[in-house]
This record gives sequence, C-alpha cells and structure tokens, in this order.
Amino acid sequence: MKETLNTLRVLAEENRLRIFMALHEQELCVCQIVALLGLASSTTSKHLALMYQAGILDQRKEGRWAHYRVSREWLGDNARLATWLSGELAGSPRMQADRGRLAEIFAMPPEKLCQPLDKCTPGKPVSRNRGKQR
Repeated sequence: MKETLNTLRVLAEENRLRIFMALHEQELCVCQIVALLGLASSTTSKHLALMYQAGILDQRKEGRWAHYRVSREWLGDNARLATWLSGELAGSPRMQADRGRLAEIFAMPPEKLCQPLDKCTPGKPVSRNRGKQR
C-alpha cells in the first residue's frame, strides 16, 4: 500500500505526468525533457529525481548525457495503472502538443540541444552574465 501511495503522490503533478507520458514508450536525455517541459534544468532534474527515487524511472548515463525511461520493473508491477494513465491522457490537448514538440526535439541533434551553462532550451541564447546589468 505504501508504494502505491508514493507512486500516486509522485504522479499527482502535471509536469511529472508529462514526463511519464513522454517516457512511456521511449527513452529521452535530460536536455530533451528540459526542452519539452520548458522548465529550468534544475526544476526538471528535481522532477526526474522524485520519479527515479519512487522507482518509476530508470536512468542510464552515456558520456555527459543522462537518459531516462519508464522502468520496465515498475511497468511490470503497475501495468494496469500505466495503461489507464496513458489511455486517459493520450487525447488531451497538452499531450498532443507535447507529441508535436517531441517531433521537433527529435529533429535536433543532442549536441545542439544541450548548451553550455546548463541551458538546454533550443533557440534561446545562452546568457553568460547570469542576469547582471551592464
């Protein structure tokens, strides 16, 4: 019962549901997830850490990139929940927009997506002065 409650607590947040849906059928690197959500990389990392600690996600490192996917073990233990969630959310406007955004993200090489100073939003210039006024 405790694990189920923890899973429900972790997934009871819009951005974490968006992450779950994006990773349900594929693996993504952190930069791709940051670009999808449009959040700061630190905020995205906190969401990913919660999901990883709850056993919902698996992580694999490749060079400087960390890749995430929904844990096969978690899916095996929670198949009915995963099927219900993906069925309920698949047709929502937010998930449809996310699928379109993912198509754009997949067209970008990860090297272009992940920029210096931990700025992972494509098309956004990297500010090296950290908000200081000149």
